[in-house]
Amino acid sequence: MSEDTSAAIISFAPAAKLQLEGKVRRLTMERDALIQTMKTNHASIAQIHGAALALVDARDLNMLDQRLAGHVCRSLGADVLRVLVEGLQPPQDTRAILGAPKGLVVRVMGSHTERLGPCQAHSTDIFGQKTEGLASELLLRLSIHGREGMFALGSRDRLTFKPDHGTDLASFLARVVERLVATWAPA
Repeated sequence: MSEDTSAAIISFAPAAKLQLEGKVRRLTMERDALIQTMKTNHASIAQIHGAALALVDARDLNMLDQRLAGHVCRSLGADVLRVLVEGLQPPQDTRAILGAPKGLVVRVMGSHTERLGPCQAHSTDIFGQKTEGLASELLLRLSIHGREGMFALGSRDRLTFKPDHGTDLASFLARVVERLVATWAPA
């Protein structure tokens, strides 16, 4: 009377192996996503550092304006860059550093220091003729010689500036611009 007991034995090894393989795949995907995020962040930091270095080499307000409207705007992935300062009378033919009417910053920003997302009705007041086709914007409040100001980036891509994006790097660059404009702008 020998009974075959091997049929009653259940092996959990294949199920455990499948579970571990799934966990390894998930962890590998998470690691790869983290590495990609780190690479993207590193590239963003390098862009901001490059932009800041290009700006601090400017010798006057006109050169600063040229660099903001050209190299810096492109390197940030924007289509338009504006530095608006209420009551400022910039030199002739500036493209990025412009005067703004008193009250514009409060009307656009309210009490906020930053805003990102889709372009709003006020975009024409910020970007002027360049507004057409813009889909997203990043706005950061500035203060230059006690005057209200705004650092503004506009993009045709609606995903370039989204409300859930961080602004640490752009804020750093805006502070650099704020100090440089204050150096040459009349008080």
